[in-house]
Amino acid sequence: MTWEEMSDFFFISTTGRPIYNASNDLNRLHQKYKLDPVTSQTARRVFETATKTMTDSEKSMVADYLTHSTATADRHYRMKLSRNVVVASKLLSKLAGDSSNESAEEGTSRGARAAARDTGSNRQMDVQTALALLLQTHPVTLDGDMPDRAARCQVSETFQRQLYERWLKAQMRLRVQHVLSHFGRREPTESGVSSWIKKQGWKNNIPSAASILKDWKPTGPVDTVVDSSHIKTLITTQKWRGLVVTDIAGKGKGVCTSRPFQSGEVVCDYHGQVVRAKEGTRIHHSLDENETGYMFFYRNKKNKQMCIDAHSPECLCHPGRQTFGRLINHSRKRANVKPRLYVVDIDGEEQDVILFFAENNIKVGKELKFDYGVERKSFRGEGLDLDWL
Repeated sequence: MTWEEMSDFFFISTTGRPIYNASNDLNRLHQKYKLDPVTSQTARRVFETATKTMTDSEKSMVADYLTHSTATADRHYRMKLSRNVVVASKLLSKLAGDSSNESAEEGTSRGARAAARDTGSNRQMDVQTALALLLQTHPVTLDGDMPDRAARCQVSETFQRQLYERWLKAQMRLRVQHVLSHFGRREPTESGVSSWIKKQGWKNNIPSAASILKDWKPTGPVDTVVDSSHIKTLITTQKWRGLVVTDIAGKGKGVCTSRPFQSGEVVCDYHGQVVRAKEGTRIHHSLDENETGYMFFYRNKKNKQMCIDAHSPECLCHPGRQTFGRLINHSRKRANVKPRLYVVDIDGEEQDVILFFAENNIKVGKELKFDYGVERKSFRGEGLDLDWL
């Protein structure tokens, strides 16, 4: 076949030969890339539907331009004039949202609105297009109000109900994520979640505290844990939930769980007075033998040797309350929590805090243990650089 003969074909195969049935190739293209099938009939119906606001002559010109039959085209004299071909092409560009006479925003809105009105085989695609159009003027926000019926109908009368439901679902997902990010890596109580949600002032589309807790999992990277106001509150109040102090055979006191903890969840902290390592060593040597196991030596973010002194059963800042971290026993092979150092801004003052994370899912009634690392210069673990006595 000569190049002159091949010029009548729009698609050329990989071997350079002409393709006689472009529709089959388009179908294979859609299947390969998992695209919704869009036929010429569908495109024609969308554009013809969008011409409702045009004059009769413009409607006729668009219909003639979109004709799919050579025999049919021959009956329409308008398309025999090159000028009319150009005019009809511009009209279609205008409907598709590419108009030189309108702003880009107006053109996009008109094209998206036309697609949203289609009720044919591509219904799902049209709902998504209509939703995208609605979000241009009514974006989903935490505190935003649902677009009223008039606003939804202006986009698409056919899909206004679907737009209503999808907008609410999108806002619900946003609000649930907002709640989860507040509590981060520490599971809250249902009453705590309910109380915090009420403070947001949401009047409708309010997430359920029970449903949030049902699917709760630790969220966010461990580096941002102390950004959570919930965690900061627990550090300052020492009201860690789900832990009990109990007697452990052969070990004395220990800490057990009274609720399950998920892997990666913050369990508690090692609470005490932060002093220089030299002062911690002096205190350590001055204590009785039964008090010497409550000193946590570490290297701070400025590479200085420090110590958390927790030898006293009750700290000065929390009289009458026994803290948990100091009573967690040692185990190298069966450790189920690991420590990590953070610098926390509390009341405008930076403080070193050691938080314990669950290394795996911990069931109710299990004793908490972590590796003291007594025989090593540093505690090896993810992001940890803690020196032990």
